[in-house]
Amino acid sequence: MACLLSIRNLRTVFHTEEGLVKVADDINLDIAEGRTVGLIGETGCGKSVLGLSILRLLPPNASIEGKINYKGQDILQLGEEQMRRLRGKEIALIPQSPSTSLNPVLKIGVQITEALQLHRKLTREKAEGVALELLRFLNLPEPENKVKEYPHQLSGGMKQRVLAAIGMAGKPSLLIADEPTKGLDAIIRIQVVEVLR
Repeated sequence: MACLLSIRNLRTVFHTEEGLVKVADDINLDIAEGRTVGLIGETGCGKSVLGLSILRLLPPNASIEGKINYKGQDILQLGEEQMRRLRGKEIALIPQSPSTSLNPVLKIGVQITEALQLHRKLTREKAEGVALELLRFLNLPEPENKVKEYPHQLSGGMKQRVLAAIGMAGKPSLLIADEPTKGLDAIIRIQVVEVLR
């Protein structure tokens, strides 16, 4: 299998008033196309920062060194516009906090269809149909009704599945799922893991 992502000597640091804080240091990782890779580590060890480093979505006080090659291209050398084109369509993130990651004033159907329209250039009508398909695939009960609801009307597990639908909307080659089963009951955890495979 071809190498989809190759990380070499990655170092992510945060510049603080107290000095430099190393969050990821000397990370080396290869992910082949079509493979599922899990990173395991203690809370605060840098797993989330690694995902955000790959997407270059860190705050201004962070700096990244090393190489992150995606399909043979060092994404640390890309301009912001080039990165914007990669995010969501080529490389997507399912964030770990569904309650704070969804827009509270937009219905969930709108949030999924926006991602579909942006990354797959679908019409609104087609995007609405695909959004329902994604939610059915993710075993969200009554998706026809849920797309009309706001995030606060959904359980944590339902919100997590909505985030998964948004992440999967662009059919990315690389999907970074940051604790996608956090806070879910055992049965839903198994379902989410199976879907992400």
